Amino acid sequence: MKHKGFIFDMDGVVVNNHKFHFKAWMEFSKKYKFPLDAQIYRDTYNGKTNADLFQMIFGKITQEEIQNYGAEKEHLYQTLYKQEMKPHKGILEFFQYLKSKPVKLALGTSAPTMNVNFTLDNLNLRSYFDVIIDGSMVTHGKPHPEVYELCAKGLNLSPKDCIVLEDSIAGLQSGKAAGCSILGIATSHTKEELKPHVDQIISDFTDPLVFTL
Repeated sequence: MKHKGFIFDMDGVVVNNHKFHFKAWMEFSKKYKFPLDAQIYRDTYNGKTNADLFQMIFGKITQEEIQNYGAEKEHLYQTLYKQEMKPHKGILEFFQYLKSKPVKLALGTSAPTMNVNFTLDNLNLRSYFDVIIDGSMVTHGKPHPEVYELCAKGLNLSPKDCIVLEDSIAGLQSGKAAGCSILGIATSHTKEELKPHVDQIISDFTDPLVFTL
């Protein structure tokens, strides 16, 4: 294979859960009366950490307030998604294929630990990953390269030997800035929206392109 490390974002990549996060954010925005719609969500929210988002929404707030708002929003999301959750189309087969090869896998996500645990443990996906970096482990959220730099370091690989699989524009910018190759996943953005940011794009993991990476 071309790459020694495969680094997956979680939301919109490992699981195609965009609409459930959006519904949860819409409920949250109605309660706290801040502007939000599908365009704002795609352009501003997708890929960012909760800490960055809540500071953007509420201004200067305490760490305790960030944690409390985060727990409230993610409880909304988990309630909406729990009965519908499933791995993204084709990804289990792709994971199994990768585990048969001499490559390493990492999860690099802006999601909070509670959502990582919720997703990986309910879907029995944790064992596929050699390294897991979530939003609680970074100082700078995407598009800063920190999350993907930490993933590559954890895999004991150079970023240039890794490929990042991402659905958000901020995440693709993060992976590219880290020095990794990048592959766009057209879930939260259309292929047309992703094209200026990445050369290769798939809709899901049934695309034969993934087996050429």
